Amino acid sequence: MNLKNQDVIAVIAEHEEKAKAFGFCWDNIDQLLEQIHSECNEVKQAWLRGDVTSLEEEIGDLITATVSLAIFCNFNPQETLAKNNQKFQKRYDTVVSLVQADGLENLQGQPLSVLLSYWQKAKEMN
Repeated sequence: MNLKNQDVIAVIAEHEEKAKAFGFCWDNIDQLLEQIHSECNEVKQAWLRGDVTSLEEEIGDLITATVSLAIFCNFNPQETLAKNNQKFQKRYDTVVSLVQADGLENLQGQPLSVLLSYWQKAKEMN
């Protein structure tokens, strides 16, 4: 299947609907959250092994599980991601403004704690 020109999130949603119609579906949110937790652990293990092929596969499984969560919660995954992109862009723009207001050009070379501090300020402002 050539996915270059396909909306991959829509394809996942289609697979989810087919599986649900077949009776292969989640009973409750706890099952889905456990699956997501399991996929996170598998991503970490693939990363620690340095297994790039498995890492990509496990990240795909994690993305699929989170799309399934959105669908289970009756959200349109595309719309959810679009809203998240807007939220991220707004926060990122705020971080850039805050950094520049502090006389810094960017955050290159700054410790993670500094980045997270700016991000938290942006979250509080937005």
